[in-house]
Amino acid sequence: MTVDTMTLQRAAVTHTGLRFDAADGLSRALWDGCFLLAVPTGFDPGPGITLCREFHRPPDGGPEATRAYRGFKDVPGVYFDREHFQTEHVLIDGPGRTRHFPGELLAMAEQMSALTLLVLCDAMTELGIAPALWSEITGGAVDGRGTHWFAANHYRPERAKLGCAPHKDTGFVTVLYNEEPGLEASVDGAWVPVDPVPGHFVVNFGGAFELLTAALDRPVRAILHQVRQCVPAPGAGDRFSFAAFANPPATGDLYQVREDGSAAAVRSSEEFLREFNEQTWSDRHADFGIAGAVGTSGGGTS
Repeated sequence: MTVDTMTLQRAAVTHTGLRFDAADGLSRALWDGCFLLAVPTGFDPGPGITLCREFHRPPDGGPEATRAYRGFKDVPGVYFDREHFQTEHVLIDGPGRTRHFPGELLAMAEQMSALTLLVLCDAMTELGIAPALWSEITGGAVDGRGTHWFAANHYRPERAKLGCAPHKDTGFVTVLYNEEPGLEASVDGAWVPVDPVPGHFVVNFGGAFELLTAALDRPVRAILHQVRQCVPAPGAGDRFSFAAFANPPATGDLYQVREDGSAAAVRSSEEFLREFNEQTWSDRHADFGIAGAVGTSGGGTS
């Protein structure tokens, strides 16, 4: 890392898992809290980009070909207007995606969701966490249970506010697609740009993974990050990003692995999420991401 920009470890997906450019790349990435992952061959970000451009528009606010990508403001528990920031977003879970996403968008989101689990499993292997524990300590996330969010973000340039609040992601792993600068990470108390690299996702580790590994000799760091105020260049579109998240269930317990290899529940997921919402957003969405409050009727969150 430097004080001017964050230099991230780089990895690619192979038939056996992740392959980092550096021999110790994964270990260093776990400490940094993030890394770059090459977009796999055949991945098409187009549906995600279209969603970010369209979800905040009314159903009749554009051509018929993209109608299925619009009207999400009217889907209960899925659209969030962050009144203190530029961002507005859709947050939707697996069942919600099946109900509301067109086929090509659903397929893209599931590709990204699969990458979050690949990263999670490789990271736990690197840390020496016994596979027999994985299902229990992730709330079933490694088995396709847990909560697998998908988020689409649109940054409104007319708002003279910070793009997105300083925060750590709540879950285990985030796989983020973005094309424009704006993302920043906290490094030694200073905000440092994490500039996009064409052809790469940014992968973040989150608070649940940080908690899970806190007692190990190599704990994972959840990266504190924000999006600075975004002002597009003349003629350019608004800033956007989209991401997939592997999270524990919104109800139940969060776990911690001990140095002797055992694990124990240490706090409730709901308590953890409510604390995050209060500290991060300070808005009317206190139940953001919590089962029974978000996406349980009409449309899920992911």
